[in-house]
Amino acid sequence: MNCNLYENLMSIRSTIPIHMKIKSCTVFVLLCAFGMSNTLYTQIHIKGGVEIDLNSGLFKCEFDLSNIPELKEYHILLNKGMNIKYFKDNENELIDYQGHYDGKIVGEAIAYSFNIDDAEHIPSTFHISYKGAFPIYSDDFNQFDYKGVIALNGQTLRATEQTKWYPVIYDTENDKPIQSYTYDLTVSIKGGNTIFINGTAPKKGTSAHFVSKKAYPLLLFAGNYNFIENHGDYILNASVTKANAKTIFENIELIKNNLSKNLGIAFTDNIYIINHKAINERKKGSSWGFNTYPSFAFTGLNFDKLVDDRGKFFDHHYKYFGHEFGHNYFGANVMSGKLGWFWLESFAEYLSYNTAEDLAGKQFLSEVLINQLKYIKDDSFIPLNKIKRKDEIGEKYRYILAPLMLKCFEDTFGRNKMNLIMKSLLEFAENEILTLEHFKNAAIKIGVERDQFEAFEKEFITDDNFKENIVSEIKKNYG
Repeated sequence: MNCNLYENLMSIRSTIPIHMKIKSCTVFVLLCAFGMSNTLYTQIHIKGGVEIDLNSGLFKCEFDLSNIPELKEYHILLNKGMNIKYFKDNENELIDYQGHYDGKIVGEAIAYSFNIDDAEHIPSTFHISYKGAFPIYSDDFNQFDYKGVIALNGQTLRATEQTKWYPVIYDTENDKPIQSYTYDLTVSIKGGNTIFINGTAPKKGTSAHFVSKKAYPLLLFAGNYNFIENHGDYILNASVTKANAKTIFENIELIKNNLSKNLGIAFTDNIYIINHKAINERKKGSSWGFNTYPSFAFTGLNFDKLVDDRGKFFDHHYKYFGHEFGHNYFGANVMSGKLGWFWLESFAEYLSYNTAEDLAGKQFLSEVLINQLKYIKDDSFIPLNKIKRKDEIGEKYRYILAPLMLKCFEDTFGRNKMNLIMKSLLEFAENEILTLEHFKNAAIKIGVERDQFEAFEKEFITDDNFKENIVSEIKKNYG
């Protein structure tokens, strides 16, 4: 499969081992995990301590989870390599639970649940204690490596939210893992000198305290490494010259400023770029990575070759990071409802078009848009207004067709109106599940005539031939 298609389509398929999906490419490969639901959740908080021996692979964890939303039923997902000592309630009393015997496997985790007959008494807080052990790959390799592996390589530990190294609440009714938590955590390590948890600055030392009032998926990266900082952005564990680090940071700032200027909303997240060593043997020159926003981890990447002789990112990097940084705006806040994938990924991809046009040029963007058409020429898609289930918005839909639909809207009504619509949608998303009606209301609110919007809607959104209409419009404007 073409590497560019892989970058476009496979960028968030972190729930399947990478070796089972596709051969590696010498381009950025991005894997991230966002969920969906029909529920707007309260924010879960995790507090406690983690002790890790990087020389033996031993984990010891003591956590309190609080502010768990009122759910009819939930499971606690925990990595298969972790062994639970007990669950306790607020009064330090043991809680009976299921899953220790014949527990259901969910991806990389075992699903545990409390033996509670009355749904009203399912705990909104609990304490959990457990230990685990994981192999170290220093002079040898595993057959595969992917985001769901707790990976120790003799120098660093990598544990993402997909590994469920911490207890993840799973809303069974809505088929939704809740992985982003606010946190108050102390991490202690043996055999390392640096610790990082996604969303806060890395810290030197064998023990560090991390606090975040904003929810993030909990990527843990610890070991023997250094880091470089610039205005709150970080490069971790990478061999990069100071001059090139400076230009990388400058380009990151260009993309952040471009998104902020277009939307008229400040870019609030710091960015963390991580170099990590794979635990499987890699072909020379190959690279793979993943996104646990706002962290981006890569293996096999030459950081000194991220920029050209002018000190600029190569064109495709602007588009790549334009999409990923777009999740500063269209992130977990828009992932509720049956159209969640549309709001999350299609709008981030559309934002990447504008970043690419502004920073790499119109000709580059035109080539990207025309190139995307060939990947959907043989596919059929359901109009958005007829979507009933979240899985009906597949990867080509969310990464190619729907973003092209948004580009058609821009070409019809102007980029400024599209920016104002996105800003309005983000305001709705603070308290409501986004729908197509929100899109329509936002468009009318910022000055699009109702009959004009409805004409566009009929041709490019609700018509059974909407895909063909989008393809024709893109060819006409960019072919």
